[in-house]
Amino acid sequence: MVKKRVLIIGNHLIKDDIIQQYQLKGYDVVLEDDSSGFYDEIFLLSDLSIRESLDADYEILAQITSVVNNIKVEDTNNKVRCHLLVRSVNTLRQLQTVDFCSSIKDILDVYPFALEEVWSRNIVFDYKPITIQSERYVHLVIFGMGEMAEIVALHAAQVAHFPNYIRDHSLRTRITMIDVDAEKMSEEFVRKYQYLFDNSFYRIVRPSDEKSVIKFHRPVSDGSREDFVDVEWEFVEACSWNAELREKLHLWASDENQLLTVVIAFDDVNKNQSEALLLPQELYHQSIPIHVFGQHSISYDITLPLVRMAKNVNYIYDKCYQENVEDWCGYMRYSVEIDKRERDKSWSRLSNVKRLSSIYNAMTIPSKMRSVGLSESDWENFYDIPQQDIELLAQVEHNRWCVEELISGYRPCTDEEFKIIEADVATQKDVYKSKKIHYDLRAYNDLRPDKTGRGVQVYDLCLSSCLPLIAKAFADEEGGRNEGK
Repeated sequence: MVKKRVLIIGNHLIKDDIIQQYQLKGYDVVLEDDSSGFYDEIFLLSDLSIRESLDADYEILAQITSVVNNIKVEDTNNKVRCHLLVRSVNTLRQLQTVDFCSSIKDILDVYPFALEEVWSRNIVFDYKPITIQSERYVHLVIFGMGEMAEIVALHAAQVAHFPNYIRDHSLRTRITMIDVDAEKMSEEFVRKYQYLFDNSFYRIVRPSDEKSVIKFHRPVSDGSREDFVDVEWEFVEACSWNAELREKLHLWASDENQLLTVVIAFDDVNKNQSEALLLPQELYHQSIPIHVFGQHSISYDITLPLVRMAKNVNYIYDKCYQENVEDWCGYMRYSVEIDKRERDKSWSRLSNVKRLSSIYNAMTIPSKMRSVGLSESDWENFYDIPQQDIELLAQVEHNRWCVEELISGYRPCTDEEFKIIEADVATQKDVYKSKKIHYDLRAYNDLRPDKTGRGVQVYDLCLSSCLPLIAKAFADEEGGRNEGK
């Protein structure tokens, strides 16, 4: 039997771990700079010996062209998987939202990532399940407002969505970012993600012993539309030893309705470690989860479990869109098995943006299941989710999607644009969408039919009703992989 081959280019701290993972899977690992030959996978590491992160990213991106020009492809129907480690947040966001040219995309199946992003995905914000009746809410406190902090904040904004917001809109996820230059840095952050913040509640706070200065922002809607962003923001201009801030941290840690998580994510790893020693002891006494960048080893799983789950999500979405399968009572149900061959074909055609959407959907599946009383121990079994829970989870998914789209640069329609689209949904919805103006960026209860004539809620209902199928297909595949080791 011919061994699979992987080409690894670049030098990074995780290189030895990556080599070991491939060797355990029985791969022939090639470390030469010569990229000619046949390879089943390629791993490109942004070189740590290059000081500037953008320079390192430019260098490794240039390697992609070299690889494409030199490698040989045995089967043009199967692309070569390419893991691409970058160091800059801006590089990562660009690669996740813009596709490679066809000469690269036709040969390589590229998965860009940054280690800070991988690390962020290990944070569990709802360490106590948040149900529809729960009064709890997630509160993430981030020290720092640089690139590391930005990755953590954006990750949380895209995964921390819970059903009790539907019952009570005051129960939003809160993200607090703390830095001595918070006011100035928040201006840049807000401009960068303008449409997210246009439609969000946020405030800028400068604590003071005499009187704190607070600048408060409400969503731009004139009140005619229902609030649909379930994440709020707070930017605090203070150092970690500010007395008023420390008192606030003490109160937050003692509040049983807050699921508080603290992340120290300055871009300076040494500073993160020293700042961790200055935190109020109450945080440790209350067993508040505290994550410090630089204190954790970061492991990247070369099997891409999130991508495998995301493929299942996309498969179900496609099936719903194309077939409109409904059962006798009119609710979305699936009792079919996921066709892996069709699933993978569908995935290979997706743009990076659509892939990322399914990946973030997959990230939220454990949290969604916890919110209705299920856990990962249930994944290997089929089970029915009650209809009321399906409808609840569909609303949670829509709220998640809205934040994702706002971060990606889409904005809601104005009242005038709504009227234009509604006069000709079949044509105008896509016209405005091409301008990054999305007709569906609105509250779940206000969603309208699309060009198929179906209310777009049907897609979220479909995905929610199929969580057992998606999870079981993943668990079965994961079990088969483990048995084959």
